Amino acid sequence: LQTDTDVVVLTTGVLVLITMLPMIPQSGKQYLHDFFGIFGRLSAWCLQNTGHVAEIYLVHLHASVYALFHRLYGMYPCNFVSFLRSHYSMKENLETFEEVVKPMMEHVRIHPELVTGSKDHELDPRR
Repeated sequence: LQTDTDVVVLTTGVLVLITMLPMIPQSGKQYLHDFFGIFGRLSAWCLQNTGHVAEIYLVHLHASVYALFHRLYGMYPCNFVSFLRSHYSMKENLETFEEVVKPMMEHVRIHPELVTGSKDHELDPRR
């Protein structure tokens, strides 16, 4: 998912990741920044590779990235919002934020952990 360019492989891989994350919440936390990086890469890829891939594949990839957004926001809201803030504050990522990520954010409510939790509490094994 970090390097592949085959949209079918990417879509399938993201769907597998989405399925596996709730089963390995503590084991997966060491790879959290990798998961966030995958989200960032595929969000940009959805926007930039429109001419090289059939439209139907892009629709499926976009849907799977949207599902990944929901999974990461649901499980790790403080860490994910921190990633979004730092990654999309860079000038080169602003268009991706405006076109892909911001519309995703408009369809979620504020997560209670953003108010009552912290990045460290979120990764605590007792949680």
